[in-house]
Amino acid sequence: MTIGAMLTPAQLARRARLSMPLARRENALRTGVLDPAEFRADLVAHVDELDPVLGAFTGARPEVLRLASLPWNPSVTYNDTIDVAGYPTTLGIRAGHAPTPATSAQIVRLMANQGLAGIGKVASTECALDTEGPSRNPRYPHVSAPGAGTGGAVAVAAGFCDVSVVADAGGSLRWPAVHCGATALRLTPTPALLDGVHCVSPSLESVGLVTRSPADLAWLWRAHELARALGLRTEPGWHPLRVAVARPPAPVHPDLLAALGRMRDRLTELGHRTHEPPLPAVWEMVAPASALLAGEASVSFGWLRREPGVALRPGTLREIERGEAVGSVRLAGLRQTQRRAGAHLRHLLTREFDLLVMPLETRLPGHRAPAGEGSLALVANFAVLPVLALPVALSCEDSPAGVQVLAAPGREDLLVTVGEAVAGDAEFGAGRWMGADGA
Repeated sequence: MTIGAMLTPAQLARRARLSMPLARRENALRTGVLDPAEFRADLVAHVDELDPVLGAFTGARPEVLRLASLPWNPSVTYNDTIDVAGYPTTLGIRAGHAPTPATSAQIVRLMANQGLAGIGKVASTECALDTEGPSRNPRYPHVSAPGAGTGGAVAVAAGFCDVSVVADAGGSLRWPAVHCGATALRLTPTPALLDGVHCVSPSLESVGLVTRSPADLAWLWRAHELARALGLRTEPGWHPLRVAVARPPAPVHPDLLAALGRMRDRLTELGHRTHEPPLPAVWEMVAPASALLAGEASVSFGWLRREPGVALRPGTLREIERGEAVGSVRLAGLRQTQRRAGAHLRHLLTREFDLLVMPLETRLPGHRAPAGEGSLALVANFAVLPVLALPVALSCEDSPAGVQVLAAPGREDLLVTVGEAVAGDAEFGAGRWMGADGA
């Protein structure tokens, strides 16, 4: 295949059918406009054509894609750090580590109980630590989709699945989702949600959902009663919210600040009360969160260096070695700091404001932060909070500029509602498709 190959009208039509907004697809199925058998055939052909270029699946199984329940039941994939019965859990390791669990993680069982059809596992960076992602961005090929959730974000954005479940210890759900023009919701962490998840950092980790748009997230959330299944409260109607819009003291790219301002203006248009407090205690969370993540990651996966037949990548080894330097005494102190800092932010999100809106990062996608500079995504992890991340604008480099919205524990329903209201039924980057050759 040559670079720049054009998609045929048939290919474009097929991809449009597979990426149809979920509410519209349900209507098309009910009215007979969409033929289920044709949809399944399209999906098999689509994955067969594009996944060799994108590398989303850890191993696509065409027989699973032909499930009779599709597309009546939305399709879901799972990150390779989450146990799915009958699928190897490789943790993104190239060779030497591929145990196949007999039972699935709690979140996998929950999604199945709510009527979602599992269609496979998707790629992760090695041990959710390496910076080299195995998957390629289908909407913005010039933008990397870094983080452990790379395969899930790529699979959703490409139309391979409707939702992907990904673990998030420090932004690894949110970065790839936003970089692919998709939406991510990190859930309030609970021990049950992490059952069967191979955590990088148990103190910071949770799981979350990637969908193509806030509208798809809201449809799935309500049509499949995910709040009830997760034991979360539903918000009693729409009311003016107190919204803190926070700009970090560190330099932030102007396009990301513009995206933050756009989000603020949209919330104001919707009738919410926005203000811009300095919140120094929030930004002080980033450094200890980064150290806690590194320290716990070395405990979680350092043992793999001694596994026969396992050869970890240099980036993974560097992260493990960095974490070992933290030490057990400092780790204990960092966990105490986390408890105090988290309690403070949770208090603010209850007493002083309902939502906290901030940039996802200080730099545009593809521009790596200097060594030692932690990620803004870590704030939600350190405070043990749910968070919604979504793209709101295109940067000067034609990359999605995203924001994140934090809420108090258990208020995912509010985040879902706000995301849908802000974005409407639009899908960010819906008209963008990589060519069959990856161009």
